[in-house]
Amino acid sequence: LNRIVDEARRLKVKEVCICECGTAYRVMKQLSGDHPFSVSSITEVHARYLRANRIRLDKSKIRGTVIYHDPCQIARNGGVIDEPRYILSQLTDHYTEMTEDPAYNWCCGGGGGLVALGEETLDFRMKSARVKAEQIQAANAVILATACENCHTQLGDLNDHYELGVEVRFLSSMVADALVP
Repeated sequence: LNRIVDEARRLKVKEVCICECGTAYRVMKQLSGDHPFSVSSITEVHARYLRANRIRLDKSKIRGTVIYHDPCQIARNGGVIDEPRYILSQLTDHYTEMTEDPAYNWCCGGGGGLVALGEETLDFRMKSARVKAEQIQAANAVILATACENCHTQLGDLNDHYELGVEVRFLSSMVADALVP
């Protein structure tokens, strides 16, 4: 963390963008003190660029129903809830919510470092996240998008374990794949 903060100060940057790491986003944005720069998630930056017409997306690149998993650290703890939905509205006409209120979008079950421990926690993670697997299955989607590396790994494991049949994707990769030159 200090390495990033020190380098951002040295370079006199205006903004530090945190890519797909929910914990890094929350720590940098909320827990690391005051900075002479703003901290944004890649999802916030993509939404801002889309709104300002700095980038455009081709909706024909994404096929099938898409659902979005809200990472705990980015969404519920970090407040980034509307931005991914705006991005998805620019990516596809086939986005659907998993719940009526995104605040009740179940945790994936891989946070708190559990997913990083790998195989030794796999059985526990699969059992404890069964409710998330059921939520995904009930949505009848083709693509499950998220914006956090830990969530992506956990959701991939859930997909395999419960044979959910979805394609687990990073939201930022979906944006990259649909960029209009």
